[in-house]
Amino acid sequence: MEIQPAKTEDAGALTETCRRAFDSDSEFGAPGLGGPPGYDSLEWNSNVINNRYLQYYKILADREIVGGFIIADRGLDYQVCERVWIEPDNMRRGIGTRAFNLIWNLYSSADLWVLGTPEWNTRTNSFYQSIGFVQIGKTHDYSWDGIYYEKRITDGFPKAMSMIEDIRDRQQRVIVEGRVERIEGPRSVKSRKTGDDLKVADVTLTDDTGSIKLVLWNNQIPQVKNDTRIRIEEGYVKSYRDELQMSVGKWGMIITLI
Repeated sequence: MEIQPAKTEDAGALTETCRRAFDSDSEFGAPGLGGPPGYDSLEWNSNVINNRYLQYYKILADREIVGGFIIADRGLDYQVCERVWIEPDNMRRGIGTRAFNLIWNLYSSADLWVLGTPEWNTRTNSFYQSIGFVQIGKTHDYSWDGIYYEKRITDGFPKAMSMIEDIRDRQQRVIVEGRVERIEGPRSVKSRKTGDDLKVADVTLTDDTGSIKLVLWNNQIPQVKNDTRIRIEEGYVKSYRDELQMSVGKWGMIITLI
């Protein structure tokens, strides 16, 4: 078994294995056939293979493509398993475990790995726990709740994460944890670009080193509750009237920590 960088000519085989793998989740808690965006799209898989911000690998067994592994870089030595699958006929052969071990060896400097999976998926949740991932929270930005896992490779504070006192103006790709001390709003505003009606709320996020205003928009607002701990991934910071404000980027996430 081996993993190799995917090529454009692999897109057809990868799309088919991906479709079969995620459709089989209907046997493990999924409400029906289906999968994440683009899972059965040749165009989507072709585009991701050639996306410079993602790393797409093919998983090979006996020189045949049996699955795929898509990785995103969330920051310094902080890697995200965006998507991983093994086609059903090759499941329960240890291929998934070996694929993760090979990936970890390829990214030997990474000190933190994260991934999310649907709460209902009895197959993936038990598998991720078996290879050392630990649940740290939940996500709520889909039609279903997701379980969010991390695996810390080394001890100590992850290099990609920030304490609030260290956050600076115009900082991007911020990863920070804190407690929600106060929520003001939501209130209605007009978009300056489109004139659309928007909802906005201001959150005071606090850790042991300080506090910062977190600005939430529209469907981000119900993801955050008072007196809970959250992690923001892919936040960005700007100063407004001499006050630092952080927002969640287009590809960012809000995780409710446990």
